[in-house]
Amino acid sequence: MRYTLAQLRKRQSQDNQFEETLDFSSFLEDNTDFLAVSPVSVKGHFTIEADRYYHFHMGIRTTITMACAITLKPVDIDLDFHVVETFSTDSNDEYHQVEGITVDLLPIIWSNIYLEKPLRVVAEGAEYKNPEKPKKPQVNPSFKDLEKYKR
Repeated sequence: MRYTLAQLRKRQSQDNQFEETLDFSSFLEDNTDFLAVSPVSVKGHFTIEADRYYHFHMGIRTTITMACAITLKPVDIDLDFHVVETFSTDSNDEYHQVEGITVDLLPIIWSNIYLEKPLRVVAEGAEYKNPEKPKKPQVNPSFKDLEKYKR
């Protein structure tokens, strides 16, 4: 999802809506948190403010697969969230910077998916079994007589 500033200015008055399905499987190579990511559906619109701020309102839907924290079995998590991201042509702003003359939404969408993922997941029916606490330590029989000298 890469747009030039000229494309955005032209589309602003006609059709500022966008809808795409994206494949992020190449992003999984360097990621150990996700086992899989289903195709990501992105719907939204954009607005331009003062010819230097580009606001993207996006609804993002996908299903990610993560490993269960207890059993390591795959667990599917549905994500459905809305974000507003702003790009700016000014280098002093705290918004995302426009690189050259293009706005690339792909890394921004991926970072938002990453931020929405839960820290850990537990598969349905998985139980954490707390190991039993060890009973009183066994005393070596040869040191048993030392017990009477204990204060």
